[in-house]
Amino acid sequence: MENGENLVMSRMISDNNFQDQFFNFFIGLYKRNKMVLTIAVSIFFASLFIGLFIGYFSSGFTGNFLTFLVKMLRGQIVKITTLSIFLHNLQALLFTYIGGIIGIIPAGALFFNGFIYGAFLGYFMHGGIVGNYTVLTSGEFIIYTLPHGIFEIPGFIIASAAGFRLTSLVIGLLKSTTISEQYWKFKDSLALLVIAIVLIFIAAIIEANFSVSVGNYFTGLNVP
Repeated sequence: MENGENLVMSRMISDNNFQDQFFNFFIGLYKRNKMVLTIAVSIFFASLFIGLFIGYFSSGFTGNFLTFLVKMLRGQIVKITTLSIFLHNLQALLFTYIGGIIGIIPAGALFFNGFIYGAFLGYFMHGGIVGNYTVLTSGEFIIYTLPHGIFEIPGFIIASAAGFRLTSLVIGLLKSTTISEQYWKFKDSLALLVIAIVLIFIAAIIEANFSVSVGNYFTGLNVP
């Protein structure tokens, strides 16, 4: 009986140690990368508000641009499935991350994503229609994009922060510091990238299987 109690106790201690290590890992990851995460968040929301402004006040130009963009994206994703959405977003995410070697690519990709989301939102607030595809109010647009967007948007923001961390690694190496002093930046960038991939995978599952049905339920529309 005593051996059984000791075994249960040891398992509880082991589980607690694992939880503590897991929690401390993410806390440490955040603290070390707080600056690049803040930069990524700032760029995204700045671009979102710019897109919102342009989408609302330049509805003619925005409508033509968004119609072209929707047609192009639908041409790339022939069938909307979890895998097709995930692979499409994964390509963009890896491009953003690897582009951190150059530096400006994560910022550009982040700005583009924030701008597009804001432009859609601002355009629908103005009462716009994107081609023959969608007729939505701004509230309906948010309802249809929120279920997967709460995972997808943080995923791209974190991927961009991972790219910025790669940029800081390159800068550190150019300053002739030793590789061992900069290695933690590479490890952190990979950890951030993995987190981002997990988030966009969850987003792909939701977007392919639930976002439209949830949106139809709350709006009463029948979007295919």
